[in-house]
Amino acid sequence: MNSYSVEALVLRARALGEADRVVTLFSRERGKLQAVARGVRKSASRFGGRLDFFTRLHARLHVGRTFDVLTAVRTVRTVWERLVDPQVFAAVSYVAEVADALCEPGLAVPELYDVLCQFQDAVGAAGASDALLAATEYHVLRALGFAPELDACSHCGAALARRPLAKARAWLSPRSGGLVCTACLHELRAEAPAASDAFSLSAALFGRLRTLRDATLEQAAALEGGADLRRATRPFVTATMGRTPRSLTVATALTSPRRNA
Repeated sequence: MNSYSVEALVLRARALGEADRVVTLFSRERGKLQAVARGVRKSASRFGGRLDFFTRLHARLHVGRTFDVLTAVRTVRTVWERLVDPQVFAAVSYVAEVADALCEPGLAVPELYDVLCQFQDAVGAAGASDALLAATEYHVLRALGFAPELDACSHCGAALARRPLAKARAWLSPRSGGLVCTACLHELRAEAPAASDAFSLSAALFGRLRTLRDATLEQAAALEGGADLRRATRPFVTATMGRTPRSLTVATALTSPRRNA
């Protein structure tokens, strides 16, 4: 079969030659793929405006030697009117970068595609917020099998269940994969004090993190303390990526509430 169709989101694009553009798509059917849009940078292009950043679309592609070629595009949903807000653009850029970095080409992850579509819908309805970003970070990680463990020690496996937290604090370690009990925390610090990445949350914040885990993005976006929740989810994203996302600094600055000088 030389042609196929996908439903996809535009994660990024770059110029190719004088008139073409290489577009990175994340599709429900085939996961991440790169395709070339011929002549899309010309004013007479048939579908140049349908390939805007983070647009959801139906696309028809022809199998090519280096890149598959886009032959038809139909817009499903765009939030371009929201992306003119720098705060929203920074947040969406961050989510797109994370999804792009964590996904292997050609590997379909329908659950992740659904998360990205829910994020697009939420942004279109109400813009970006720290609570929405925290929820999206967690759900992206869960879709890929990297979500923090919040019910048992990620180091020794001892279940926390609903027992009270020691000193009303929970300790999380991105390197270990989530919650760590007090005994394992001491062990990790004894083995490599300088490499310990564990951080603590209050019992109340840990409870909200569990609520975020079990909520839809729309529900999670209404949670209080979004900035605090992001401080809990963001280290797991950077640990999974193995680097700090380039868009993180801008997204963090623009999505945090301004403080009076």
